[in-house]
Amino acid sequence: MDDRQRRRLERYLVNASHFLWGLGPGNQRENYEWLRSRGFEFESGPYARVIAQLVEKYGIEELLRRLIVPRVRELFSEKAIDYLRDCWRAGTKPAMSFLKLYNIRDPFPLLVINTQFNYVERWGELAGVWFEEIEAFLGEKTL
Repeated sequence: MDDRQRRRLERYLVNASHFLWGLGPGNQRENYEWLRSRGFEFESGPYARVIAQLVEKYGIEELLRRLIVPRVRELFSEKAIDYLRDCWRAGTKPAMSFLKLYNIRDPFPLLVINTQFNYVERWGELAGVWFEEIEAFLGEKTL
């Protein structure tokens, strides 16, 4: 990963509207327990402070390798990611039937669903980062 991409990914992470792009399992306590169970050490505090500690201590590449990529792969099958990538590149949103087809309970943070009217409202905050930045990094290096 070159320095420009590293800095860009760090900025995406620290400026995300959800802690770790919403990849954690729940509230702040659950998220911090989840991080510690995966071997990350930090002092508890506000999300912004914890993100700053993680980036400083482990760096974005380590966070991608040990946390972000495995979590996305846990939430989405490879076929689901392939389908979403195709939709992303085509500039279309996936149909709701995609959720059933790939057995996805909650497509967040790659998609935002309008549950009241049952449709894909928009791409989630992580989608662009994943398909444009993280996958480019994955292509450079096998994690």
